[in-house]
Amino acid sequence: MERQELFSVEGIVAVITGGGTGIGLMMAKALATNGAAKVYVVGRREDVLRRAAHLHPSIIPLPGDVTKQDDLEHLAQRVKEEVGYVNLVVANAGITGPGLQELQRGCTLSEYVKLAWNTPMDDFNAVYALNCTATYYTVLAFLELLDEGNQRKTYVRSQVIATASCASFLRNPMAGYAYCSSKAGLVSMMKCFSTFCVPWGIRFNVIAAGLFPSDLSNSMFDHFVINRSIPITQEGAFARSWQPAERAGSDDDMAGLILYMTSKAGSFLNGSVLLSDGGKVATMPSTY
Repeated sequence: MERQELFSVEGIVAVITGGGTGIGLMMAKALATNGAAKVYVVGRREDVLRRAAHLHPSIIPLPGDVTKQDDLEHLAQRVKEEVGYVNLVVANAGITGPGLQELQRGCTLSEYVKLAWNTPMDDFNAVYALNCTATYYTVLAFLELLDEGNQRKTYVRSQVIATASCASFLRNPMAGYAYCSSKAGLVSMMKCFSTFCVPWGIRFNVIAAGLFPSDLSNSMFDHFVINRSIPITQEGAFARSWQPAERAGSDDDMAGLILYMTSKAGSFLNGSVLLSDGGKVATMPSTY
């Protein structure tokens, strides 16, 4: 089979939450550049979405807050009115929340408890509200449109892809208990959906992403950079012992992954978790 056909996303309709920046924007550009009919990018910051839309005529800004049911209902209704169906929903919106980066190596138990206790419960719960609860309701909002996408008999069945993290599998919680556990919960949720939606032929898969440049992640790993004279996506930016690839993930890395998962090449995936982390999980205790 020719690669042009195998990896084609020609004509698909996609919705990407958190699509204005970071991984979401990488996906949107990859799909739009390679022939997607419409790529709706969802987010709260309309100016950010409009900048994304200027990159390609197929990228369409769709302002809204995915933590609000009314907003999700309006988002789905607009897509229904404009197109009538969806082939792909990428649940990409997420936050990191309170972490443990301030702890020094060899800290005392009391120092840990003090730092963790001083984090308000609302801050902890907010991570779950976006990373888990909002994803659940995003899926619900678009399920019938995904089902309608299947009725159109395109080359692949409709699909939801959730952006999780390699932190889903890490047993070192320095990224934060809320973040790591919420992303692990997200993986479990997608597996449950993949089983529940078998009768309707709607697929659910997960990208467990490692270090990719974004508004959220840059501050998390900035102090691990060992060569500031080069981009963090170039080999040599990080020590191999900390990040085996010696770099962060690039636009090309994410583009290749999303094109595989959303084309004929990835049409056999359902309930799968694809880890793209440059080997990060290999350096830490993990459950992957």
